[in-house]
Amino acid sequence: MAERQDAAPSRTKGERTRDRIRLITVELLNEVGYRDLKVADICERAGISPPVLYLYFKNKEALTADVLREFLDRFLTRETDGDGATPYATILSANRRWIALARDNAGLMRCLLQFSEEVPEFARLFARASHLWYERIARSVVRRFPTAAAEEPAIHLIAHALGGLVDELTRKLFADPDPHVRKLVAEVAPGDEQLAQLLSVLWHRALYGCDPSPADRASLSLAPRLAAARRRDHQRP
Repeated sequence: MAERQDAAPSRTKGERTRDRIRLITVELLNEVGYRDLKVADICERAGISPPVLYLYFKNKEALTADVLREFLDRFLTRETDGDGATPYATILSANRRWIALARDNAGLMRCLLQFSEEVPEFARLFARASHLWYERIARSVVRRFPTAAAEEPAIHLIAHALGGLVDELTRKLFADPDPHVRKLVAEVAPGDEQLAQLLSVLWHRALYGCDPSPADRASLSLAPRLAAARRRDHQRP
């Protein structure tokens, strides 16, 4: 949202106000969660009065649904990096992004759970979005291996099960920290990259029936360091 505001200086005052309300709401949801979110706090931080907020959003529920829907869409509709890459590369890219998203937005992840419990309509939307995401995964497997087309429903179900595993693990790491799980992860996969690789191997085994090739894993393990080196080179005067 912040990037969109910065990138569109020609937006109208009303559009900028609406986006500022949404941006402040994201900040507060991350800080206090949905149940403790107050319209008065949003308005105070945004520098507006409640009547102004109600010009754009019917109530706190509508505003929260709007920002959480975008939060979901930004991940679920984004194309996976590296079109044409190996299956493991594709899986690893998605897991890296999900772990980073969960860590950077722990409050919003918690809000997704809270809001889904309190607003059945949003719970159905969340479930539908997740279903379509796993369906997309199943179709990508079939595109790589057309002979598996008859097994697409089974692949879809496997993707649901694996996604639930990753969702629960990241919830216990970030949104609703479980000290026992955090200690275990720290011992087994102490960094986000190690965790992404561990989860990606599990996905690869379940979807493709084998481990990724050693060459695939070795080359990909260098990717974060190479990307960091490229960023440093670009930053040099």
